[in-house]
Amino acid sequence: MNWRVFDRLATGVTVGFSVLGLLYLLTPILVIVPISFSADRFFTLPIKAVSYQWYDRLWNNPGYLLAFGNTATVGLATALISATLGTLAALAVVRGKVVFGRPISGIVMAPLVMPQIILAIGVFPVVASVGMIGSKLAVAAVHSAVATSLVFTTVSAALRGYSPNMELSAMTLGAGHVNTFRHVTFPMIRLGILIGAIFAFAFSFDEIIIALFLTDASSVTLPVYMWNEIRFQMDPTIAAASAVAIVFSLSLLSAVALLQRVGHHHNTSAEATR
Repeated sequence: MNWRVFDRLATGVTVGFSVLGLLYLLTPILVIVPISFSADRFFTLPIKAVSYQWYDRLWNNPGYLLAFGNTATVGLATALISATLGTLAALAVVRGKVVFGRPISGIVMAPLVMPQIILAIGVFPVVASVGMIGSKLAVAAVHSAVATSLVFTTVSAALRGYSPNMELSAMTLGAGHVNTFRHVTFPMIRLGILIGAIFAFAFSFDEIIIALFLTDASSVTLPVYMWNEIRFQMDPTIAAASAVAIVFSLSLLSAVALLQRVGHHHNTSAEATR
C-alpha cells in the first residue's frame, strides 16, 4: 500500500473519531441550551417558539437565588482554603524537600482519587458530631480536602518550572524567608496559585455528592437544588439554570486558558531577556 494513502486514511479516521467524540461531549449542551429558550412548558425538541420566560422565572425564584448565593459562598471559601493549604504543601514537598515527600504527595492527592460517596459517608458522622450539618463552612472544608490536591498540582508544577537558585541567591544577599517568599517565590507561582484556586472553585461549584450529605434547606447548593427539582418537578426552568451554569463553567475555563497564555508569554519574555 502507498504510505501516503495510508497516512491520509489514518488522518481521516482520527479526525472522524475526534469529531464524533466532540459531538458526543457537546450533545448535552446542544439539547439543554435550546430547551431553555423554549416557550413550551415541557422539554420538547425542536422548540416551536422562542421565549425568555424560564430565565425570568429563574431569577425570580427565591430557591434558585439562595442556591446560587450558597454555591458562590462555598466556592469562594473552598478556593481560599485550598489555595492556602495546597500552596503550603507544594512548598514543603518541592522546596522544603521534607522527609517522605512522595508519601506526603500521595496523601494530599488521595481525596481526589477517592470515590466521593465514600468520602461523604466518612465525614458525615464527624460533621454531625460537632453539630455542623447544614453549615456552609463544613461543606467548604470538606470540598477543600479534595480541591487542595488541585492547587497542590498546579503550584508544584509552577515551582518545578523555576530554579531554586533564584531563592538561594535572594537569601544569600540577606533576604529572610518571608521576604524571599514575597519578592521571589510568590511572583513565580502566583499564576499557579490562581489557576489552582479557579479549579478548586469549579470543583466546588459542580460537586453534589458531598453537598447532598452536608447541606440542609438553608445551605443548599445549586447542584443539590437542581437535583431536588428534577426529582419533584420538571420544567424548563432547570434548563435555564443549567445553561447559566454551563456559561459560568466555560467562563472559568476561559480564565484558566487566558492565565496559562499570560504565564507562557511571561516565561518566553523572561527567557528572551536572559
